[in-house]
Amino acid sequence: MAENEGGGVRTPSDVDGAAGPVDYHAVFSVLTAPKAVLAPDLTILDANESLLRTIGAPASAVVGRHYLDVFPVQGPDGSAVDRVVLSLERVARTGRLETIGPHRYDLRGPGGGWSERWWLTTNLPVLDAAGRVTAVVHRAEDVTSVVQAGGTTAPEPPADPTALSVVDQALLLGSSVDRYADVITRERSASLALQDSVLTPPPRIPGLTIDVRYRPAVPEVHVGGDWYDAFVHPDGEATVVVGDVTGHDVAAAAHMAHLRGVLRSVAFATDAGPAEALDAAERTAEGLGLQALSTVAVARIGTPGLTGRRAVCWASAGHVPPVVRRADGTAHLLTARPSPMLGVGLGGPRAEHETSLDPGDTLLLYTDGLVERRDRSLRDVLDELPARVEALGAVPPDALLDALLAELVPLGSQDDVALVMVHVDDERTAAGA
Repeated sequence: MAENEGGGVRTPSDVDGAAGPVDYHAVFSVLTAPKAVLAPDLTILDANESLLRTIGAPASAVVGRHYLDVFPVQGPDGSAVDRVVLSLERVARTGRLETIGPHRYDLRGPGGGWSERWWLTTNLPVLDAAGRVTAVVHRAEDVTSVVQAGGTTAPEPPADPTALSVVDQALLLGSSVDRYADVITRERSASLALQDSVLTPPPRIPGLTIDVRYRPAVPEVHVGGDWYDAFVHPDGEATVVVGDVTGHDVAAAAHMAHLRGVLRSVAFATDAGPAEALDAAERTAEGLGLQALSTVAVARIGTPGLTGRRAVCWASAGHVPPVVRRADGTAHLLTARPSPMLGVGLGGPRAEHETSLDPGDTLLLYTDGLVERRDRSLRDVLDELPARVEALGAVPPDALLDALLAELVPLGSQDDVALVMVHVDDERTAAGA
């Protein structure tokens, strides 16, 4: 609205082959219900003609002012404005649509007296590509006649749904939205609680710094099945894992917990290498009836040699490639021919790959929420990832994951992000510890 100067957006060609712009500001201006566009701090950025006529004020008296300056608390229902403001602030903070049932807010009539008015209000977030709320659309529907005729309770749906009036449908829709939002909130809370109980802290291993992070998706998106894991074998070697189960609900989180347990048990009990552990975990999950599709990356880090160098074996089941940052600050992807993700039924054997880590080197495993973008190809972002990691060369190992999240997903991701970092300690790291 306010940022859409001219409002010109090209539309598909018409029957004559000509194309013309749609002036979205003009469309907004003539919409019949009173509407305003607010900044997250509740400054009014724009108001349509219907709202200006309703309150009897020019745009110059509305645009650029705080909502409470234009709609101060007044009348017999003094809490109505507070409820609206709290709703606007929640929508700006959470990015979730809210509908407020009929509330009273009187307006001055032509003679200067107050006229009783009742409103059904909807507050709708406007999100940018990163999922950040950039504005809130505030819509008010005048339901005075309905309230005065039948009270403030939302009507029961008639036997014939087509008999519902527009206002009745709006009231019922608002109730449905509230119930749906409650279900989503409970489901998200259950998923987060499940993941919190499963994602345990990494082990402390002499000579290695292992750090992990899990960041859930932005609030309006469900929790998915991302996970990390790190454990020590009896011979002193360490295995680290990141995985991403397909799905965005409690079931995905439950499948994640099962699959994480299966892979951990197989890798530890059999002392299998990364590729063999993936193949065995897939067979075990299938035999137990665990229907889960998942990408997974597994790396096993050996014990140090005479120079401190550690051999690394790693394997991937359809997962994004790990990154290695060397002690000199350079970074590169560990690329290899892709293997199928777990659960697709293609079976093994999967390939195993080798690299090494010297003192001062760092291995990074992550899920695709770190690099997936709505407006860019995954390949392009992956190609840039080593340079983004190199740019954090001055960041110490214990702060690297937080810095990486701040650099790549500062406003949150549309998907969960899980990360594991393994740093081979050098003299500087050991001194810091």
